[in-house]
Amino acid sequence: MFIGRQDELREMRTALTESGVCVLTGPAGIGKSALAAASAPPGSWVVSLAGSSTDPDELAATLAAGLRARMGDPAVDDIVQHFAERVAGEPEPSLLIVDDIPALTEELVDRLLVRAAGRRLRTVLITSRVPGIPAPVLELGPMADAEAAELLGSDDPDLLALLGGHPMALRLAGLALRKHGPADLADRLTDVPSPITVLLRDRFDGLSESASRVLRFSAFSSPAALPPGVLRLLLGRAGAEAVDELHRELLAVPVDGALQVHSVVRDAARQHLPPVDWTALARRLADAVIDHPWSGPIESFLVNRHADRLSGRPDLPLTIVDRLHRRVISLREPVLTAPHHRELAERHFDDPAVLVEAAEMMRTVGALDEARDHADRAVPLATDPELRSRARLLLAEVLDDLGDTGRADHLWTLLRTGPASPDVELRFLRSRRLRGRYDEARRGLTAFIDQHEIRYSMLDRVQSAQLELARAEIEDGAQPEARRRAARVIAAHATPDRQDHPTVAQAVGVLVDARLIPPLTDPREDRPVWEDIERELGRLRENWAATHGPRHSVTLSLAVAHGEALTALGRPGDTLSRVRDDVRDRFVPEHPARFRAEMVLGFAAARGHRNTDAADHFDGAFHGFRATLGDTHPNTLRAELALGVALKLTGRRGGARHMLHVVRHAPGSVGIGTDLFLQSAFGSGLSVFPSWLWRRLTPQPRE
Repeated sequence: MFIGRQDELREMRTALTESGVCVLTGPAGIGKSALAAASAPPGSWVVSLAGSSTDPDELAATLAAGLRARMGDPAVDDIVQHFAERVAGEPEPSLLIVDDIPALTEELVDRLLVRAAGRRLRTVLITSRVPGIPAPVLELGPMADAEAAELLGSDDPDLLALLGGHPMALRLAGLALRKHGPADLADRLTDVPSPITVLLRDRFDGLSESASRVLRFSAFSSPAALPPGVLRLLLGRAGAEAVDELHRELLAVPVDGALQVHSVVRDAARQHLPPVDWTALARRLADAVIDHPWSGPIESFLVNRHADRLSGRPDLPLTIVDRLHRRVISLREPVLTAPHHRELAERHFDDPAVLVEAAEMMRTVGALDEARDHADRAVPLATDPELRSRARLLLAEVLDDLGDTGRADHLWTLLRTGPASPDVELRFLRSRRLRGRYDEARRGLTAFIDQHEIRYSMLDRVQSAQLELARAEIEDGAQPEARRRAARVIAAHATPDRQDHPTVAQAVGVLVDARLIPPLTDPREDRPVWEDIERELGRLRENWAATHGPRHSVTLSLAVAHGEALTALGRPGDTLSRVRDDVRDRFVPEHPARFRAEMVLGFAAARGHRNTDAADHFDGAFHGFRATLGDTHPNTLRAELALGVALKLTGRRGGARHMLHVVRHAPGSVGIGTDLFLQSAFGSGLSVFPSWLWRRLTPQPRE
C-alpha cells in the first residue's frame, strides 16, 4: 500500500501533463519507484535499465530491448518506432517509466524519450544523479513526520528522528517493531552510522539458507531482477519459499514474476552476509543461466542481462564464458550484442562463421574498420562455398563503405563470375548507386526488375530493386518517376499480411524524402504524373488509416505526401488540413514530414489570405529545410521565398531580406529561367513598397 507523498504525486502529474516528462531523483531507497508506480494507470510500460553502464548508446539499446520484451518480441528492426505506433493508436495517452538510470544527462534524456510517439506518451525517468538537465525534476526527500509515523506504525518521536523520514528504513523498522518495543529499537539504532544497515543485518540474521543464497546471487550478478526459471534451476522447490521469505522480510519485491532485490539490500548483502566461495557460486549461476530454457520474452530478456554480467567474470572457465556470450547475441539490439560478437571473434580467430557474424554486426553498428578486418580474415579461412561467398560479399560492401573501391571491384568481379545470385546482383547494383554511377545503376536495376518481376518468389527482391531504382532516380534528378515508383511499392504491399513489411517503411521514407517537395507553382509537364500520384496516395492513405489507424506515422506521412500532390495541382491543404493536429502531435519540428507539412499548410493559409498563419507555417518550414538541407537547397529557397512574401503581407520585418537571399542563390540552385528565380526577383523589386500596398494588390477572397 502506498502511503503519503500526495504533494509529490500532484507535482509529478502536473509535470507530466504540461511537459510530457518528469525526472524523479533522490537517494537510494527514498521511494522513487514506488511514487512512479503509484501514479501509473493500468497498462503502463515499465523498463528497468539496472545493470547498464553510463554509455548513452547502451542505455538506449537496453530500453529498446526492454520494450521489445514487453511487446512480446515482435520481429521488427526498429522496436522503438513500433512501440511509438502502438502508443499512438491508444485512445488515451500512455505512461512509460524508465527506472534505474545510472546517471542522467541532457543527451540521455533525449535518447530515452520516445519522441516518435509524440504527445501520446508521457515519461517518468528515475535516477539518483542529475547534473542538470532541461526537464522538470522532482527531487524526493525525507517524508513528513505524520506520513513517516503512518508508514512506521508508531509515533515514537525518538525513533522517528533516528530514521530521518527514509521510507525504506521506516518500513524495515516497522517490521522490527513486531519483535522490539519502540524504545528498545531506538536504543539499538542510536549512535550507529547507518540505521538502515543495522535493520538489514537484523533481517539477514534470521534468513534461511536458500534466501541467503538468493541474496548472494543478486549481489555479484546483474542488478536486474532474478528470473523465476533461473531460481528454480538454482534452488529447486526451495526457490519459491525463498522468494516468499525475502518478500515478507522486505528485502525484495516481485516484478513480472521475477525477484527484484533493491540496490541497498545488494550492497548490504555483499558486506554483511558470511563469506562463501564466490567463484563456485558464480559457476552455479552461470550454469543456470545457460541451461535456462527459452521462455517468455520478458524472462529471456532478464536471463540475457545476467548472462551479459557473468560473461565478464575472469574466474569462470572459457567454455562457460563462450556460452554466455552466445546467449547474449540472441538479442536483436546490435549495440548490446556487438561487444559479445567482438569477444567471440577474438577467442575464435580461426572460425570463419564466427568472424563473418562479427563482421556483419560491426558493420551494423558502424565499426567499419573492425568489420573489414573480421571479413578479411574469414575469406581465406572459409572452405564452404556459400560461407566464402557471404564473406566476400560482406567485405566488398565494407570496402565500398570505406572508399577502397579498387579492392572492392576485384571482389565484385569474383562474386559475379559465372551466374551471380539475385542477392549478389542486387547488392552490386546498390553499390553502383552509392558510388554515384546512376546510369549504370538505373540500367542494371531496370533489367533486374524486368527479369524477375513475374516470379512471386522474387517479390521482396524486386520491390527492393524498385526502391533502389527510385533512390537512383532521385539522385539523378528524375523525381516524378521516383515518386510514382515509391507509391507503387507501397501499393504492392497492400495485402493485410504484408502491410508491416520493412520495405513499406523504406518506401514511405523514399516517398516523403525532403528532396521530393513538388514544384509549388505550375507543375506544367508534370501534371499528369501528379494526377496519378494524387489518386494513388489518396487511396493508400485511406487504406492505411483503415488498417493502422489515423495517427500511425505511415498514415500521416502519406497524408503529407498527398497534401504535396494536391498543392502541385493547385489545391493545397485539402487533405492535410484534416490531419494537421495529428501531424503536429506525432512529429517533432525537426522531422522532415513536419516541416514539409508546414509548407503545404502555409500555402493553404495563403490561399485563404490568412497571412499571419501562413507566415508562421512558412517560418517552420524554412527553418526545418535549412537545418536539414542547407541554405541554398531549392526546397529551402522555396520556403524562404514564401516566408518573405508572407512577412511582407503581414507588415513584419525581414521579408525583403529573405527575398533578396533567394534572388542571389536561385541562379546557382535552380537556374535563371525558373519560376523560383523570376518570382523572387519580382518580389525583391517590389519590396520597397509598403505592406498595405502589397495587400491591396493581392486578390482578396470572395465573400
